[in-house]
Amino acid sequence: MNSLEAAVSLKYTFKPYSKSFPKLFTSEKHFLSKLFSSIKEKEIHHIGSTSVPTLGGKGIIDIIVVVPKKSIAKAKKLLKNGEFVYHHTLRRKRSFHYKYYEDARNFPRLVHLHLTYFGSGELEKALAFRDYLRTHPKERKAYEKVKRQASKLHSKNGKKYVKYKLKFVLGLMKKATEWYNSN
Repeated sequence: MNSLEAAVSLKYTFKPYSKSFPKLFTSEKHFLSKLFSSIKEKEIHHIGSTSVPTLGGKGIIDIIVVVPKKSIAKAKKLLKNGEFVYHHTLRRKRSFHYKYYEDARNFPRLVHLHLTYFGSGELEKALAFRDYLRTHPKERKAYEKVKRQASKLHSKNGKKYVKYKLKFVLGLMKKATEWYNSN
């Protein structure tokens, strides 16, 4: 089994939080800043479980990149040049999802990159969820419990893994969005 197959087969395995996650993000942000240097207006943020201290999860570095809407096509080309692979199963109306594995550029983790444009609302949702979990330890622990159980029950079935977490995540997202908008 090569490293790509290993990463995929362990996709829904629960891993404890690692203090290396922020450093991995910083390294990737540096790479992305250079990759996107021709797009002047952009933001790059660490999101997902690895961006929340003490929160366990799949160990995937989630990153959201926000560019002007007119720059989306250019950004997609740049990501392809940076060895990111478009992930059609995560397609949404206002964002595009890319992945790469440890074989690409010798990066030691799986990366999910969310590409969106300013004004789409995707950045605000991602930051609300992240910041809410960072500042609400009881909610963070409850979410970790759900993630741990989902990985036990559905470690190799992504659809079932997501479905198991969905109701909890939607409720959490509603709370996070209300909290974020009130601050």
